[in-house]
Amino acid sequence: MKKMDRQNLLMQRIGAEGALEIAPLAKELDVSEETVRRDLKELERRGQVQRKHGGATAPTDRTPEGY
Repeated sequence: MKKMDRQNLLMQRIGAEGALEIAPLAKELDVSEETVRRDLKELERRGQVQRKHGGATAPTDRTPEGY
């Protein structure tokens, strides 16, 4: 599976499930855990996910209302 396809799948999953865990995803996608970490790191840099220990969640809006 290509990087863009993996990242799109990760975004679909995070939208549906709200959170992702690295180990099960790596096994399911038949890639290393490090590959999933790199994908999540790139998605975090773009503001699309918020990485947590062992996985990621949908980003939280830290901007106060009215700003």
